[in-house]
Amino acid sequence: MKIKIIIKIIFIMIAIFSSLIFSSFAEAKEPLRYSSSAQVLAAVGEDLLKTFEEDSGIGINLFVGSSDAAVHRMMHGAADIASTAESINYSRMDYGYTEIVFAKAPLIIITNVSTTVKELTVKQLQDIFSGSISNWKEVGGPDKQIIVVIPDRNTAAYRNFTMLALKRYDIKYDYLAYRSTDVVSLVKHMPWSISFISKGEHTSGDPVKKIAIDGRKAEDKDYPFFQEFYFVTKGEPKGASKLLIDFFFSEKAKSALKKSGLIPPTGVTW
Repeated sequence: MKIKIIIKIIFIMIAIFSSLIFSSFAEAKEPLRYSSSAQVLAAVGEDLLKTFEEDSGIGINLFVGSSDAAVHRMMHGAADIASTAESINYSRMDYGYTEIVFAKAPLIIITNVSTTVKELTVKQLQDIFSGSISNWKEVGGPDKQIIVVIPDRNTAAYRNFTMLALKRYDIKYDYLAYRSTDVVSLVKHMPWSISFISKGEHTSGDPVKKIAIDGRKAEDKDYPFFQEFYFVTKGEPKGASKLLIDFFFSEKAKSALKKSGLIPPTGVTW
């Protein structure tokens, strides 16, 4: 009788143990819900996320939108982790949100390949985007109207540019793009146009020209305009979110970020 009871107990323990193993395995393999800023994703490149999926065995359910939208989804439980091109409000950190800088990106000035101007001063840049200068001949180019293209005012790219380059000047523009990354396509197809965007994977080819500012290129350490990219989580990162952050601090990811023109984190972990 005792033997039968012992056998039953053993079977029950095996069933419980197997259930725990299966649950842990299923949990580990659940897709990571990741909401990314369009600007961040374009600069980093989707191939880096694919590398993470291959290395970790964790799939990613990806949402792409503005920095605000990405963080909003994470805060309301629609995402496990978000990436943004600007720091979250300090008041939000009081509610337990964590942000981690994982890259710096030059905020570059781009123009159509038809443009012959290679360099602008900060003052000329301010005058162009504020409407004081409207013709390329005023900055050493041909007698052609300057076409100003900007991303939506709700994007981090717009807010960062007005703060870093224009010192909060009002922008006068000709065309408005829905997403920050859409300005690359518009400038590519629009002669004499000018805009701004983070340097990264999406600008590594030759679809547009980059304009130096005060003699400094985006590759120079003293280039004047840099954005920071952040991961944001609710509470301390854990599970698949932590694995993704740790991956971006790995040498493999740092190397890929450098090739895209970004500056990776200096530490080995966050």
